[in-house]
Amino acid sequence: MVAFMTESLAQIIRQVGDPIARALGVEILDIQCSGKPTNPLVRLTLDKDGGVGIDDCEQFHQSLRRTWDVTQPSGPICRFEVSSPGLDRPLKDPKDFQRVQGQRLRLTVQNDTRKNAVVLGRLMAVTDTGLRLVDDRAKVFQELCVSWSEIVKAKIEVEF
Repeated sequence: MVAFMTESLAQIIRQVGDPIARALGVEILDIQCSGKPTNPLVRLTLDKDGGVGIDDCEQFHQSLRRTWDVTQPSGPICRFEVSSPGLDRPLKDPKDFQRVQGQRLRLTVQNDTRKNAVVLGRLMAVTDTGLRLVDDRAKVFQELCVSWSEIVKAKIEVEF
């Protein structure tokens, strides 16, 4: 059996999984590989507009399992876990932010004095230079502009 490195295994899984994901109307956000090289645990995180449900995860899992067994007969026997990113998942790249435009965010930002501060606001725009948020809980709407370099952490602020 061929021993795959974790990084190359994730790349191969992405090559096999991306066409399946597109066909099912979902996107692979993340692939994490761990465990023994001959029997790795592969965790895949999926998303789509409107969110991923259990049926989406199950359908993707079954399709990936069948395709993997056919296309990678000499590859490792993978254990696949497929899930959604969750409501409060971290936002990392511009595509993540574009997907949640209009929602409230909680950002940890680093200012000029290298101190972290928390910024809350509704995401109004994603630009090449950063984000434009509006603090819609204040009596007077206040617009905030945050550059990409200032963002330390970001996630959706779950509203009830």
